[in-house]
Amino acid sequence: MVDFKECFEIYFKNYRQEMKQNWKVRQQNSLENRIFLDLEEEIEELLLAKGIDSEEAKKAFIDPGYDAISIDPFLLTDMDLAVKRTLVAIEKGEKICVYGDYDADGVTASALLLDFFQQIEVETVAYLPDRATEGYGLNKEALEYIKDKEATLIITVDCGVSNSEEVEYAKELGIDSVILDHHHLPENMPKAVAVVDPKRSGDKYPNKDLAGVGVAFKFLQAIAPKVDNYDSAQLKWFLDLVAIGTIADCVDLSTENRMLVKFGLFVLSKTRRVGLHHLFQVGKINIDEKNIPSSYDVSFQIAPRINAAGRMDHANAAQKLLLCNKFQETQARLLALEIEDKNKFRQKVTKEIVEEVFGRVNKNKDRKIIIEASPDWNFGIVGLAAGRVAEAFHRPTILFQNHQKDGEKLMRASCRSIPQFNMVEALERNKELLLKYGGHSQAAGLTLKEDDFAEFQEKMQAEMKNIDDKDLIKEILIDSCIPFERITDKLVDELSLLEPYGAGNKKPVFCCEKLRVSQVRTVGNGDAHLKIQLQKEDGQGKVLDAIGFGIAKQFQKLAEGDIIDLAFNLEMNQWNGNKNPQAMIIDIDTSNA
Repeated sequence: MVDFKECFEIYFKNYRQEMKQNWKVRQQNSLENRIFLDLEEEIEELLLAKGIDSEEAKKAFIDPGYDAISIDPFLLTDMDLAVKRTLVAIEKGEKICVYGDYDADGVTASALLLDFFQQIEVETVAYLPDRATEGYGLNKEALEYIKDKEATLIITVDCGVSNSEEVEYAKELGIDSVILDHHHLPENMPKAVAVVDPKRSGDKYPNKDLAGVGVAFKFLQAIAPKVDNYDSAQLKWFLDLVAIGTIADCVDLSTENRMLVKFGLFVLSKTRRVGLHHLFQVGKINIDEKNIPSSYDVSFQIAPRINAAGRMDHANAAQKLLLCNKFQETQARLLALEIEDKNKFRQKVTKEIVEEVFGRVNKNKDRKIIIEASPDWNFGIVGLAAGRVAEAFHRPTILFQNHQKDGEKLMRASCRSIPQFNMVEALERNKELLLKYGGHSQAAGLTLKEDDFAEFQEKMQAEMKNIDDKDLIKEILIDSCIPFERITDKLVDELSLLEPYGAGNKKPVFCCEKLRVSQVRTVGNGDAHLKIQLQKEDGQGKVLDAIGFGIAKQFQKLAEGDIIDLAFNLEMNQWNGNKNPQAMIIDIDTSNA
């Protein structure tokens, strides 16, 4: 997850010069013939920008029925084969191995399947690889362990499509494979019993952006009605896991995923999972039936804790936490405490790596892609660090950890990118240098020999030749420029209709011009945050509170009486029983000051 305080500090320090030129205002629609008279004009404009231009479409977006997540799962290629083979295993009493990934998407996806199989009394083996020693996906040593456990069917979740060789080895061991994945498919697809992946060529499923946990949930929707004496209505209780994994994996929330998350957040507020209740208590996360979480709560409070288990040690702790039942309260509490400690340590280590990389980048700011390496970095953290560096400098970023395996000097990396650069396609074009790779356009991983590192750097620098310098300056996309007086309680309340926010359904960005600063102060640890009060240019009328995290140093010359333009998000600030609109500062243009 991105630490906005640190990102804003670096972002403003290095790239804020003439920033106003990078405010891009989206073209507004005409509201001559208004459609949604019950909504504020700004909300109607935001809906029209999403292509929502009828009452029927508005209802489907704002107040969808459960049918919105009931798209036929058998539209997914090979879903029929996956269900058929699993039903055979259930009927014959075969032992099934659920093999997941160690991130929040993979952990929630594997917990979802294990929970379901436990409910229908199927014997299972749970396997999550160790991030540090095994890496991503299937591996032969793991398959041999699974063979020893007498499993005859492996169902992978959030991994598998890049493991052709390992799937063949599993066959040799007498183990069939069903792959439930959502990642980019390589040229040579594994010859498994079934490969269910919405990104398969020719796949008819309309949502190509399902997370790994989303694909696993569609599998449950497909198989549950075919299992004797199982009430498929109970599947809704899995949506808490679906929401966590979907949000954590940053997939597009403009389609079915938004509905999965919307319903999932509601289920999360009522979750029956003992482990999650203890995670909330230990982490002081305010979620219950009266406090339905937002996607922000999941992104910055729940997902990092689940991820921390696999980053700092082993993801098994997080998986076990999610599977604790009502008779395992003590175990759930101990696991939640363990994960909380790991998360705090993760924050400390991440900060150290990020600061080191920032120092290196500041010595060489001209490169279009950031590639750095160290044998001392924790591999579980380099992905987080790469995300923060990419966010701060708006550059594709690849961070390597040097390590040895079987006496061979290797380097493994986590990659994060920007919208203008498809990372996994770039890796595909240079696969001759790579021992292993996979991922998405914006996030990927790879392993190569240390001797090939220099050539890899050259190749990736060459990949950036078609990226223009202007693409490396982060734009601020403004959804609507609004008059100051239009910022009302009603407008902020109606903005909640557009939630949950995430990739593909970003929180709206507004701007106001010529506002007078009536108060300036710094708050927070080290006075890092900027808190200001704003009025219309004439200094009359209502006051709007605004806060910007981590930007106090960049705007230390801001003074009372200055006239500014503001780019911001809007939210409702609740304090001591009072509710007032609050601007979350994205950028300030002080050219009028």
